Amino acid sequence: MILGAHSLRFAPLVAFMERRPGLLAGLLCLLWLIPGMVGRDPWKPNEAQAFGAVFQMVRSGDLVVPALAGEPWLRSPPLYLAASAGVATLFEPLMPLHDAARLVNLLFLGAAFGLVAAAMREWHGGDRAWVAPLMLLGCVGLVQPGHQVVPDNALPATFALSAWGLALLPRRPVAAGVAMGLAIGLAFLAKGLVPAAALLAVTLLEPLLGGRDRRAAALRGCGLAVLVAAPLLAAWPVALHARDPELLREWLWVEELGRYLGAGRPEAGAISKLKFVAALSWFAWPVLPFSLWSLWQGRQRLLEPQWRIALTLFVVPLLVLVGAHEPRELMALPLLVPLVLLAIPGLPSVPRGASYALFWFSLMFFLFFLAVAWFYWSAVDLGIPARASAHMARMQPGYQPVRSLLLVAIAAAATLAWLVAMFNVRRSPERPFVAWASGATAFWIATMTLMVAWADNVKSYRGVAESLRAHLPAGGACVSSITLSESMRGLLHYHANVLTRRVESGARAEDCPVLVVESKRGAEGMPEPWHLVWEGNRPGDGRERLRLYRQGGPHMGEYRTH
Repeated sequence: MILGAHSLRFAPLVAFMERRPGLLAGLLCLLWLIPGMVGRDPWKPNEAQAFGAVFQMVRSGDLVVPALAGEPWLRSPPLYLAASAGVATLFEPLMPLHDAARLVNLLFLGAAFGLVAAAMREWHGGDRAWVAPLMLLGCVGLVQPGHQVVPDNALPATFALSAWGLALLPRRPVAAGVAMGLAIGLAFLAKGLVPAAALLAVTLLEPLLGGRDRRAAALRGCGLAVLVAAPLLAAWPVALHARDPELLREWLWVEELGRYLGAGRPEAGAISKLKFVAALSWFAWPVLPFSLWSLWQGRQRLLEPQWRIALTLFVVPLLVLVGAHEPRELMALPLLVPLVLLAIPGLPSVPRGASYALFWFSLMFFLFFLAVAWFYWSAVDLGIPARASAHMARMQPGYQPVRSLLLVAIAAAATLAWLVAMFNVRRSPERPFVAWASGATAFWIATMTLMVAWADNVKSYRGVAESLRAHLPAGGACVSSITLSESMRGLLHYHANVLTRRVESGARAEDCPVLVVESKRGAEGMPEPWHLVWEGNRPGDGRERLRLYRQGGPHMGEYRTH
């Protein structure tokens, strides 16, 4: 109990939190998920690419070949994109398409939270299972991608499903085999060969690593898993081949194996792999140190199922990811699940000083950043203090404050609820993670209500795309492009309904009357016969520029204006 907090302690609240921890965990997960899903445009780079594919899927109805701005986009198989397109179509009458598309994360991350709790319940009973989703929720690396349209959001659910299936093996081998097979197949359909291969390897290792008492059940369950996974692994490649064998070749040898092995790309070296491993120190905070402590404390019991399976589910995918040509931090999302599974058994043995340290760090950390959020909201929307307000205005010229009493009330309620909760949570091994998860939730709610409009003004390309469209020739003329990024292609398609013929894909720029170029500030312009007719960038962006050229002279009278 916090010293001097007796006046803010409410016995019924304390009793409720102790009696219904699962309900509290579920409520926190829901409150953490919803903010940031709506009320903003798609942001570069990852979300703009994936949402561009979702937008094309919604408009075309093609669920087999993901496409971005009119061209096949085979970076990921279509499961997550198709699910997002389905949810977007369902809710489009109620909200903008890009907001509706993000709601698919309620399904995938909600499943991840529920399944990681189910795996812990199978191994350790229900007394501590409720803390598993709170630990996953609190991981720093999950916050940004978890609220964006990115296919990687499906992977924590598939890894948690695999863990639950492995936990079920001794008791229900048939259900376990189905769960593990679905996990492998869905991981493939969401993100491709790499996560599916990792989960398949974990599944096949179980009969070898398990004891004799588990071997028969493991062989039955893992054999069934392979049978369940096989049609899921084959379905999309077969459909892709039926559509066009060249598409299958491009996906397999260019997008999957080519990207993993780095074919045709500069050598990344060991530095990028070390950076990826080092990034786990913050990506998995605050779970990672507790996972390491738990492993140390349980080092004599690592062959027991719950330890061995969680460790295998972390080590095997980590080795697969480190083998990639240039692993990215986003790839580490599924690794958060086994780290949570490893951390929980060691919680009762955590030294009291370490538990207190995380609790107080959580309290001070989020108290400070909540104060920062309120301070900058006051500067941006109220103009107080004037100096900070002027600084924020220089960063984003032209921003118009969005004064909403409802949003302010929501942020205030989240802040006060968190403070009250901190005064009413009892000492326990789980208290530091309750404090961290509730603080992360309160801060996220406050930030996404108070500052999301300002952040969207920083990151949105809607104004740039609409300005470019206003300067295109009337009648939907052909538009070519050079060095236009995938994310920008998706945003131009969504915001401006502009599909470009890319020179990089073999088109001839001269075949179209206008040309769009994405470049850095100060880059040289296009030579004759191209003439610059428009140049645009986001407010406050001093680096990136979009330029619109026309062949043979500007003739501005032929262009639509704002």
